[in-house]
Amino acid sequence: MNSQDAVIKINGLLELQRKVVGVKIVTTKAEYDAYDALELTKPMHYCVAVKCAMAGHSIKLSKLTAGCSGGNRALGIVEPLPQFFDGSSGCRLGLYKDNVIAAGVAKTVPIYPPNTYGVVVKPLELFEDDPDIVLITAFPRTIMRLLQGYTYSYGLPAGMLMSGNQAVCVECTVTPSVTDSMNVSMLCAGTRYNANWEDADAMVGIPFSKFHGLVKGIECTVNPIEPDERKKRIEDSLEQANLLEIEVEYGKTYYKNK
Repeated sequence: MNSQDAVIKINGLLELQRKVVGVKIVTTKAEYDAYDALELTKPMHYCVAVKCAMAGHSIKLSKLTAGCSGGNRALGIVEPLPQFFDGSSGCRLGLYKDNVIAAGVAKTVPIYPPNTYGVVVKPLELFEDDPDIVLITAFPRTIMRLLQGYTYSYGLPAGMLMSGNQAVCVECTVTPSVTDSMNVSMLCAGTRYNANWEDADAMVGIPFSKFHGLVKGIECTVNPIEPDERKKRIEDSLEQANLLEIEVEYGKTYYKNK
């Protein structure tokens, strides 16, 4: 199954409201220039670029156009300042009780080393090659299905990290890359303000290497999980795309079987 088919399949399985997005971290200008995407003339927050990609746009952010200091630090576009690690900058924002707590968080959350030239963000089906991370935004029930599909194929997600801060950059991009596992984020105040997400939105980040298995896991759990009305819509959608690989069983779910 190629990425285009995987995107069609996951949309048929989950009826996603926004596009599945791929993210590629690049370390050289030559690699950056090779990707077909809009190169910005004004700074934009990484999370806003992700929101735009979920609407179908392809965007490249470089050191000159990545507009969020926290996101730039997390993604390795800039080097962290000493105030980040000693906790004074986080404490100054009012996000932590004191410098000790803020410093402990700063030393625990994963960030990329500061050698990133730029970031490419675009709908997954438009990527020229394999991205590093896949991002999906959805409501809680859909996140449940993503977790079920991941756990079916790979077991429990490893190293889950959630703080309600630095959601799209740290929680959904860097963390899945470091843990090689799915991570869930409730988003953060910054991205909710800058990208104008809906109140019920949440996001998951998945290493691209685990994406196809995730999709397979969601399909393989349709029969025990989904009610018949959803099964019918899934069956119709995947049959139309010639991508249905299971026999849909009606009248059977694990929570109704005795």
